[in-house]
Amino acid sequence: MTKLIVICILLFAFSLLFARHRWYAPSVLASGIWLVSLLAYRWIDHGLHPLTNETCSVITCWLALFCIPSWCVQSVYIKPIFKDIRTSVTARDIYYYLSLFTLPLMVFSVLLVVARSGGNPFSALRDANVAGNNGIRTTGFFVIFWMVSYIMELQVVSKKNLGRVVLLFFINLFYAFISMGKMNFMILFLASAIILTRRKILKLWHLAIGGVVMIFLFVGIQTIRGSYTTPKKFAALYLTSSLGNLNTNLKPKSAEHWGENTFRLFYALKSAIDGGHTKPVDPILEFKRVEVGEFVFGSNTYTTLYPFYKDFGKTGVMVFAVILGLLFGYLFKTSEDNSDFALILYAILAGSIVMQFIGDTFFTVLSQNIQYLVAALLPFIISKYNLFSNLIKRNG
Repeated sequence: MTKLIVICILLFAFSLLFARHRWYAPSVLASGIWLVSLLAYRWIDHGLHPLTNETCSVITCWLALFCIPSWCVQSVYIKPIFKDIRTSVTARDIYYYLSLFTLPLMVFSVLLVVARSGGNPFSALRDANVAGNNGIRTTGFFVIFWMVSYIMELQVVSKKNLGRVVLLFFINLFYAFISMGKMNFMILFLASAIILTRRKILKLWHLAIGGVVMIFLFVGIQTIRGSYTTPKKFAALYLTSSLGNLNTNLKPKSAEHWGENTFRLFYALKSAIDGGHTKPVDPILEFKRVEVGEFVFGSNTYTTLYPFYKDFGKTGVMVFAVILGLLFGYLFKTSEDNSDFALILYAILAGSIVMQFIGDTFFTVLSQNIQYLVAALLPFIISKYNLFSNLIKRNG
């Protein structure tokens, strides 16, 4: 494990160099978050088994083949899509008023869930978000537009649109709160941090304070959901249990059907076509007993390697590390080369890089990420071709 930590430190150092010290570069985020997790696994007093040579080898392959392709993409010129295209006032107006119009739908869903909960309303909200209990979900496709609308306004934040930015931030914060999903909080704050850093509004000390606030926020979420925790217990659970599960409870090439975890979206589409004959795997994974020091958990996270390692073994880990490294490297590179479209998409999807030490949030929720792609693309099509402006002129 010592060798793995040293490799991770070297990858982190070279990533900072290639990214010219930009903390939000994909290889910096990936190597940094894995380094934190590995050091926690080494230093926290836990009862987990030491990482096996196979586990260390697989993680090394993942990190190296994610970071190096990302460096390569960052080192060459790639013509950015929608270079120098700024979102028009018309496009931002459409997304802003759509957000306001759909907000009551979310409020109504929340009120129904709470009214039928009969117990802890926060736990009920979480269950509704995950499983749609009582036929009610506190999610909708329109929350995708809420996030994109917020990031678009934040990109051009000024005194003129500050009110919109604040309102859209709280709308997205409201969704993160009622979904009781830590991932939604993290996406909101990380995306905001990336945009504000690019605008040179946010400093490193702001990030440090924000990180501490996020930890206590996550502890609070666990508590109000009915799972009382402490910062020590939270650190033990979230920084070590996923590695422990990967190390002892995940077998390579153990999937029942070819690629059923990596390509879950396509199995879900097939299920919809054949009337449910082919059932996709449950995205909520099986809980395993994990002992960490004096704490005993039921953990269902196996790091981001889960779908690739379970479906295809070490080869799958290597292939998809390259694919994701190239993808995120491309988005980061083109966002730095003046593509606001790439910046919006990267800021939103960067959360899946930070979540690598816990689980895969790219392929597992691929349908959601495709929706983000479409929602981020439309304003730039509108802006580039003046679609609604031309329509207004013709009608005039």
